[in-house]
Amino acid sequence: MKETKDTNNVDENELTYRVYVPSYKRSHAIHTNNLFEECTYVVRKTEEELYRKAGIKNILAVEDEKIDSNIKVYYYIIENAKEDIAVIVDDDIQEYIYRLDNNRSTKDKEEIISEIERIAQILYDLDLGYASTDNTSIPYGYDGEFAFKGIPGSTAWINRKNFKGKMDETVRYNFDIDIILQELLQNRITIRPRYFMSSAKIDTNSGGDSKKIRQDQIDSINNMKLKWGKY
Repeated sequence: MKETKDTNNVDENELTYRVYVPSYKRSHAIHTNNLFEECTYVVRKTEEELYRKAGIKNILAVEDEKIDSNIKVYYYIIENAKEDIAVIVDDDIQEYIYRLDNNRSTKDKEEIISEIERIAQILYDLDLGYASTDNTSIPYGYDGEFAFKGIPGSTAWINRKNFKGKMDETVRYNFDIDIILQELLQNRITIRPRYFMSSAKIDTNSGGDSKKIRQDQIDSINNMKLKWGKY
């Protein structure tokens, strides 16, 4: 397995992956970049220079209108990545956590990337489309190293060859749950490592989908009910 920035110099038989970090209006609060030797920030072109001044070296700058929401940037990465596995990580992660009998935090880059690669390899070997960390690190929520469904967390792995999810903007504020349901319908299971997860802040600042209004969220929930209620 190889993490790569240049897919032209990779053996065609070698599994490749890249860590992508979608970010918007958070050049002043860089966190995730500190946890990886290599990761690529996906930003709007109008903000590219701000992120470069903040010290981000690897940047994929995209026309604003193509990634002007969380759902759009997520699917843009999936559809345009050159690697076998696209790893999509939130931009506000401050540490990762090992959760077994007790929680143990880590900021060790080698330790973190080894787990990223482990899950990527499992996902690829099983011919599945999607994996995600848990969305909460509460110790009493741990009941095993892996689960196969559940609310996704802030680190996701997409096996582009087998991923079945399709973008649906009518459920844009619940798109991550929509992905899980699409994958369960098409691929039967997802991979959800529960022993390893990230610790991130809740979306309360100017980034993310912070312009969402209450009615939009209600509409998104109602559309999810219409879409998935029959199952």
